[in-house]
Amino acid sequence: MIRAVVFDLWNTLVHSRGGDPFQHLFELMTEEQRIHFQTLKRDAMDKAHTSAQALLDRWKPCMEMTEEQCGAMARIFQAAATDAECFEEVTDALARTRLVARVGLLSNTQSFDMDFLERLGLVQMIPNRFLSAETGVLKPELAAFETVQKRMSLFPGQIAMVGDSWNDDILGALRAGWTAIWVNRQGRPRPDHDPGAELVEVSDLSQVPRAIENLQAGARCSTCLG
Repeated sequence: MIRAVVFDLWNTLVHSRGGDPFQHLFELMTEEQRIHFQTLKRDAMDKAHTSAQALLDRWKPCMEMTEEQCGAMARIFQAAATDAECFEEVTDALARTRLVARVGLLSNTQSFDMDFLERLGLVQMIPNRFLSAETGVLKPELAAFETVQKRMSLFPGQIAMVGDSWNDDILGALRAGWTAIWVNRQGRPRPDHDPGAELVEVSDLSQVPRAIENLQAGARCSTCLG
């Protein structure tokens, strides 16, 4: 029985008109600096930093970044937060989902420049929020999903994950024993998967509440311990 629905943030609930800020950071780096990109990106998302500048100051000596680079990179994060907006169906979909289940947020994201969560009303709509920079673990790592289970006092089979990333959200959730709802806005081909997996595909979030109701009306998933 699905008792909670946990949503991914970026490109599921929210998108930034300027695109992925980390991709813009990468484009500002020299070839030598790009060697450190993946490590910097993980550091930004699995540790709490007071600001983008604090993160960049931490990496400035190692990567030999200039003041101009650091300033431009900090502005990229600020622009992404300023440009962040919800997909048009989000408010209604969350309101309807809250009528049938608890809701949560599980996101691979940084700790700074997140004021848009309040601006967009997501703080009020989603009381259970788990940001990787605060939990210290990233999807699709099992520990990210186990953190949610523990803090929400739920078993794996009682939770559905809603997200756009096949690797982080869908495969991560399935490996954790959760039901997975793949938000496939672009109509991408579905990758190979276990045909017995608890998996639902939707084209946008407006379909999520009905999908949850259908799951609740059906048989319990095989991993449910409740």
